Amino acid sequence: MSNILSDRILVYGLVFAAVVAFVVVAVQTVRAADGSSFLSWLGPKWIAKYRARQRKRAFDDRILDLTMGLANAMKAGMALAQALEKVSEQLGGVMREEIAVVLREYRLGMGLTDSMARLAERMPGEDMHLLTSAIRLTTQTGGSLVDVMEQLAVTIRNRTEFQQKLRTLTAQGKFEAMAMASAPLLAFCLLYFIQPDLMRPLVTTTVGWTAIGVVVVLEVLGFVVIRKIVTIEV
Repeated sequence: MSNILSDRILVYGLVFAAVVAFVVVAVQTVRAADGSSFLSWLGPKWIAKYRARQRKRAFDDRILDLTMGLANAMKAGMALAQALEKVSEQLGGVMREEIAVVLREYRLGMGLTDSMARLAERMPGEDMHLLTSAIRLTTQTGGSLVDVMEQLAVTIRNRTEFQQKLRTLTAQGKFEAMAMASAPLLAFCLLYFIQPDLMRPLVTTTVGWTAIGVVVVLEVLGFVVIRKIVTIEV
């Protein structure tokens, strides 16, 4: 038992030493380089990824409305292309922009199913994959596309309700991950406000920046692990 415990301590010590070494090298590199240039290189990438996620989320939230709208429009006698144009105008936002690209490609000679497949590549997701697959298979094999759309709307609605319940059940774990990750920052701000002379070496010396870097790395690792635990893919 003592040998196993000593081996674990050795492994943890090596991992911690590797983290410290990585942080020291990163701190020295950032301090040697221009901080503004580093942020100007990394900042736009983060902003672009954040905007892409926001756009994807806004699109996914309207897929159910798109499916139901297509079913109702085609039941009223419209063709698929006309139904896409009419429903997208009513939905607006990201959905209207993406459907406009689909219709533009269709008018330029691309098949509607191929254009919808390109839309699924731009906005990947399970619901969008179901929608494009249903349109393609029904178009190729025949059958009532209206009935397929109505059944697909029921499926997407049930999936959405389940995901909302799952999101509610895992919200506490995600909040705990954010609370644990932000606790050291809040403690640092509080202590810096109470005892600035005691905390100032953390932001004025290389050792202090190294300690901050180690804490940040460990906090990020803990946050990622907790988010992986409470994130359930369906």
